[in-house]
Amino acid sequence: PLFFKRGLPAPASPIPTTCVLLKNLFDPAEETQEGWDEDIAEDVRQECDSKFGGVSHVHVDRQSKGFAYLKFRDAGAAALAQKALDSRWFAGRKISCEFQFAQVYDKHFGL
Repeated sequence: PLFFKRGLPAPASPIPTTCVLLKNLFDPAEETQEGWDEDIAEDVRQECDSKFGGVSHVHVDRQSKGFAYLKFRDAGAAALAQKALDSRWFAGRKISCEFQFAQVYDKHFGL
């Protein structure tokens, strides 16, 4: 399904918002340890908080093609993260980072 490739049930935002989606961060078929999704979420939160600041929400989608969703307290921090993380190589995987519409993100995650 399209959701599996795209993420939230809406297209990526063409302008910076407080929300980003990292794609291809992991392969769920390779993750076998108990709580692996929580470990990835905590690693992503710590790295993004220390480099860009203001992470208010992280969700790792276990059933996706390596999707991790992040919400920042302000769009400036999210823009810095998107610029730094898009097309970055991580653990042998080229990740992409795109903005998400904040209203759709909040509704989807009940924020």
